[in-house]
Amino acid sequence: MKLRKMMMTTVAAAMLTFSAAGASFASGLGTINAGALLQQHPQYAKTMATWQSDVKSAQQDFQKELKKTSDKNAQQALVQKYNTKLNQQRIALFSPLEKDILAKTQAVQKEKGLDYVVLSGSVVIGQSQDITKDVAAKLK
Repeated sequence: MKLRKMMMTTVAAAMLTFSAAGASFASGLGTINAGALLQQHPQYAKTMATWQSDVKSAQQDFQKELKKTSDKNAQQALVQKYNTKLNQQRIALFSPLEKDILAKTQAVQKEKGLDYVVLSGSVVIGQSQDITKDVAAKLK
């Protein structure tokens, strides 16, 4: 009798622990599709047009400088110079959009009481809540 009572208590405690942990985890994880959010940002088209113009201009400048040298090391240095320059320009252009998306994501996270938000596809096992549409609505 004592053993049966102890087993029932243990089983009940385990059920409560696992159900509470499962509910907490399932409601505490949100996902976003960062690429889709970036493309839905109101400033995306303008930023992308500027970026494409910068890339085209850099390619023209690169080709002009490349014709001036036949030295492989100088050419490699030139490639690195333009890659670095374009990377810095891309970061400068898109960082404000990414920061805005991050701020809106944090607002939705707080509104929905989520513990974590990860990129879509990052969740391997478990349930999550896709909040991409909620964040996109705040971008407008």
